[in-house]
Amino acid sequence: MRGMDDPRSLWLAVALSALMCPPAAAQAPQPPAPLPSPLPLFPPDNWWNTDISAAPLDSNSAGFIGFIGGATKLHPDFGGDDGTAYGVYGMIYAVVPGTQPLEIVDFSEGYPDESDFGAPGRPPGYPIPVGARTEPKWIEGGQPGGGSSGDRHMLLVDKDQRILYELYATRWDPVASRWKADSGAVFVLDANGRRPEGWTSADAAGLAILPGLVRYDEVFGPDPIRHAFRFTVQSTNGYVYPASHRAGSTSGALPMGARLRLKASKNIGSYPTPVQKIFQAMKTYGLIVADNGSNMYITGAYDTRWDNDVLNPAFASLSASDFEVVERGWKPPVSVVTGPTDFYTLTPCRLLDTRLATGAPAVPAGGDRVVTATGRCEIPAGAKAISLNATAVTPSAAGHLRLFPGDETAPNASTLNFAAGQTRANNAIVMLASSGSGTFGVRNAAPASVHVVIDVNGYFQ
Repeated sequence: MRGMDDPRSLWLAVALSALMCPPAAAQAPQPPAPLPSPLPLFPPDNWWNTDISAAPLDSNSAGFIGFIGGATKLHPDFGGDDGTAYGVYGMIYAVVPGTQPLEIVDFSEGYPDESDFGAPGRPPGYPIPVGARTEPKWIEGGQPGGGSSGDRHMLLVDKDQRILYELYATRWDPVASRWKADSGAVFVLDANGRRPEGWTSADAAGLAILPGLVRYDEVFGPDPIRHAFRFTVQSTNGYVYPASHRAGSTSGALPMGARLRLKASKNIGSYPTPVQKIFQAMKTYGLIVADNGSNMYITGAYDTRWDNDVLNPAFASLSASDFEVVERGWKPPVSVVTGPTDFYTLTPCRLLDTRLATGAPAVPAGGDRVVTATGRCEIPAGAKAISLNATAVTPSAAGHLRLFPGDETAPNASTLNFAAGQTRANNAIVMLASSGSGTFGVRNAAPASVHVVIDVNGYFQ
């Protein structure tokens, strides 16, 4: 535009713009604030983060793809604004501090028996900012207070306590002056907590939503994407691991929790580098059926920086026939240590101290904490087990800790017993995850959270 080099013209243009365009309503922060590290979300052995590139093919792979329709094109179910007052493409998520006040959520009109009323070891409630009652773009669909229709997912990450809160059909009831939702689920980011069998979450499959989103910060970040993506199909039939809930019984359809994998033979070298990263993750980690919806819709985060002129044609160049179905319910094989191992001593080194402001918070009541050992404290990648000292620091209630490989569930046997107010320690040898991730878990079997210190003094290889 001519004349804009003149400062007076620039000032006049800004003034006229302010007069003609009313200020935008406050909304959830965009772009979203950074998620707490380490990333990807959840421990290395979590189902979202599992490499499935070598997993066996399902015996009915061709049949399932045929049911969807081999010619069905992929679609990126994410992007920026849709041009309407509040409309958005994709899932909205917000990162909040640990000091965010908790709001009680009423689940009575939905699935109260399958919902979490709060995080383990924490008071009941969800850390919903007050602005979400009247401001747009805090909840899926963009409507202030959630509106009156749609899935209205709300995803909140407590970055300090490292907890993910997710709600379905979220809405603010101004008459009752309270939040309502049909279901809610809480996930501790440092654990592999799976919903009880038959339970839903904020998603129909009973899975967490946020770890399965295509996110802008990953696509345009320096590292490869290291997790699977959430996607939908029109019809489903039951569920398989890692899902916990069914939402359909259509014969011939995929179950909730089923995984698709982009065929290794599919050439992705001609795509722009960011798109290649997305498609490579589809080869390495795959897609997980999480909800009923449009066939082959891949879910991503709402972010105004997405360029749908790039995303839409790239995704549409792939079809369901470019994918194959991984064996239903597949889990990584468990390797058993056979033969002798050698023990190597280490200078005592601290792997975990939940009292530190820079570390993970106290292990919640009845909760787990998964810790990565290899690559730290001079523990090599090939270590099979570690020798450690575990300490429970002045717990407020009696209980015990259980230590276990990071890719397994906690055993019934205790490693360390403690009484209220006592600081107790015990030596133990703990096997690391058979998957090779080098992780071990800590279960707090007490009715209150407890601070835990773990010092390693050697390893077996």
